[in-house]
Order: sequence, then C-alpha cells, then structure tokens
Amino acid sequence: MNTSDSLAPSSDERLMGALAHFFGTIAALIIWTLQKDKSRFVRFQALQALTFDFVVTTGMTVLLLCGFSIVFLAVFGSMFLAVNSAYPPEDVGVFFVLPFMSPFLIIACVFPFMFALTVTRLIASASILSGRDFRYPVLGKWLENFLEK
Repeated sequence: MNTSDSLAPSSDERLMGALAHFFGTIAALIIWTLQKDKSRFVRFQALQALTFDFVVTTGMTVLLLCGFSIVFLAVFGSMFLAVNSAYPPEDVGVFFVLPFMSPFLIIACVFPFMFALTVTRLIASASILSGRDFRYPVLGKWLENFLEK
C-alpha cells in the first residue's frame, strides 16, 4: 500500500476515475490496466466502471433479445393469422401493421434505459471530479468486499 493511498486522491487520480466512468468499457479497461498498481482509488473506480458496464451490457443484451423475439413473433404471428381463413380479409390488414410498430416500441423501451445510463455516468464523473468517492449502491459495496478478500 502506498502512502498516497491513505491520503485524499490527487486531481490526476480523480480525473482518471472520472474518465473511466464517463467513457465506458474501453477507457475503464485501459485506465485500470495502466493505473491498477499505482493508485488504489483509480483501481477501484476503474474496476467499478468496468463492472457497471458489464452489468449494463448484459441487461441491454437481454432487453434487445426480448425485443427482437417480440418482433419475430409478431411477424410470423401476423403471417399465420393472414393465412388462417377464420378472419375476414378486412381484419387481416390490422395484423400486418403490428409487426411494423414493434421496432418503435423497442426503441421506446431502450431510449429511457440509455438516458438513465448517460445520467448515471455523468453523476459518477461529476462526483469523482468534485472530490467525493463515488460508489454504485449495490455494486460498490460488493466490489469493495471482493477487493478486500
């Protein structure tokens, strides 16, 4: 442990931590790789940013897979209903409109998620630059306990 670990982080350390949070996975990985042995503060903030990005990427992947599954089911469901002779021809047209609305519904779900991600990154970066130690509510405690072991 360096003597600088017990002191408040320097402005360079705060800048590195803020950059790791703001620019995402690649920046956090580069900063963690270059600074992990030099500063405990930067190591923790970069690792926290990496873990946060992993969780967000996983959540986004699940969200998009669910969305594409809905589009797939809507397209093939409308084709099935169009072929089915139980519906009169004028009612079948409605089923062809539904699959074209699905991508807009997916976008309507993804944009608030991306907006929340951007706001979270800005809050983390601003907090670190102002000299406060930023921790994600659940993730920060988990990582801190993990690094202490």
